Amino acid sequence: MSKEQSFGDLLEKIELMTTNREIDRQTWLSEVFPEWGTFLNKEIENTVVKPNTFALWWFGACSFFLKTPKNANLLIDNYSGPSIAATWERHKWAGVMKQTGAKSQVWLRLNPHVVDPFAFKEVDALVSTHDHLDHCDIYTIKPLIKNTDCKFIGPPKSCLKFIEYDVPKKRIVEINVGDSFKIKDVEIIATESADKTVLFEVDDPAKEFNKATLNYVFKTPAGNIYDAGDSHYSNMFFKHGKEFDIDLALVAFGENPDGMTDKMTSYDCYRVAKALKTKVLIPVHYDNWSTVQGDPLEVERTVREKAPWIKTVIMQWGGKFEYPTDSNMGRYKYPKHEDKFRPELSWEYGKERKIFY
Repeated sequence: MSKEQSFGDLLEKIELMTTNREIDRQTWLSEVFPEWGTFLNKEIENTVVKPNTFALWWFGACSFFLKTPKNANLLIDNYSGPSIAATWERHKWAGVMKQTGAKSQVWLRLNPHVVDPFAFKEVDALVSTHDHLDHCDIYTIKPLIKNTDCKFIGPPKSCLKFIEYDVPKKRIVEINVGDSFKIKDVEIIATESADKTVLFEVDDPAKEFNKATLNYVFKTPAGNIYDAGDSHYSNMFFKHGKEFDIDLALVAFGENPDGMTDKMTSYDCYRVAKALKTKVLIPVHYDNWSTVQGDPLEVERTVREKAPWIKTVIMQWGGKFEYPTDSNMGRYKYPKHEDKFRPELSWEYGKERKIFY
């Protein structure tokens, strides 16, 4: 389906909005949510990635879609769920609550739903860094089981969650530190994680930590992407910077409330980017939970002052980043569609100009 056809879908919605008819709650939900409808799904499907590039779309939080010239389609840590209310009794396993001692915590979702998980048709793999709800999501997994033939890739604990959600075992790819898995022109390499929140959730960190959470390197012909998942700062990033040639790093950032350390600070992000020797840094995860909402401009400013040779890119929800084309983007800006304007028809400045003053 072309962009013109997807635009036509929006026109049909406008027609529905301006037609007098009965509206109940279910009608409202089905016609308004997700907020972007299937527009972005169709844009991704229709995109032909140019040779020697790769394309990334950011859906908010740590959710990305990676597409390559040979049409590898990878969905990474997608979260299509709601806000989360956790209680001590129900979530005895929750690392953040073990850290804070809180009897209850509310994770209020801030970012919109820019994709429809039921509209994905071309997905080769869903990749999960760990089994937390916002990285191993039932609202994403269930429709992918039915509507695609994709693989479900993750560490052992994510794979247990896949099984719990009825993913057929033949479609599950368990991956451990040092393992790799090839999909078309992308090689997925599992590395150690430094997600200390997950560390609180395992009984024997020495044996279980690497089974619970992973970071990834996505090797493509155009460059290598490092996905740090929910990792905190660790000297381990220096090791990974020696092991891999990193072109783009995705790093979780946020403002931690007193008594809780769940996300990296702006200074941590700078140190990670420098240790990885990455060319481009994209901060993520600061945008979706009110508990740790942060300002990515802090990251931009810190990296500019401390390591100006590293390019920081601040994305917007639903935005597309093409590497290496957009390395100097700085801040993503939504298209204004000026190319669609027709000055000759303007009532203000065209041939048929009307005087309003």
